Amino acid sequence: MISLDHLLIDEEVFTASFACDLAACKGACCTLPGGGGAPVRDDEVSAMHDAVEAALAYLPEDRADDIRKNGFLEGPVGHQSTRCIDDRDCVFVVYNGDVAACSFERAWHAGTSTFRKPLSCHLFPIRVADFGGPYLHYQKFDECAPGRARGQRESVPLLETVQEALERAYGAECVADMMAIAKELRGGER
Repeated sequence: MISLDHLLIDEEVFTASFACDLAACKGACCTLPGGGGAPVRDDEVSAMHDAVEAALAYLPEDRADDIRKNGFLEGPVGHQSTRCIDDRDCVFVVYNGDVAACSFERAWHAGTSTFRKPLSCHLFPIRVADFGGPYLHYQKFDECAPGRARGQRESVPLLETVQEALERAYGAECVADMMAIAKELRGGER
């Protein structure tokens, strides 16, 4: 474990290689079985409510109607997550052929929303736990094996893959410190 500012970070976050491979995984992070959707921070709930109409524009009508009728969050305040359909797809999943994508992110890319997607999705496969403060760890899902293989093959550090999300969460200065630690731990490699 490495302590940086107010963060506790598992060393593997600094040393792992990872680069998403959507062609191979088909957006599996949005469709993991088990019914638990994306964790949503309390400070994201209002932004999601503000952006939901823009996201609904990218969903099939039956999915949009389901969200209008049943909402999109579940769980108690402080422990909310997006709802899932059939214990699998996040309620905001839209398919591009056979690849799952996020309707929030589609709206963000189109410029119709300022909310990109929940931070837990943006940081994936880094997860944030709370042990009296944020604890960042790398969670390896079998479905993400193609991303691990591509990261190794192309020598892409996990931190580079999620750099934008980390900056969103913790600021550019903190991420620059993370990158310096990673470079040192990786023996001077990027």
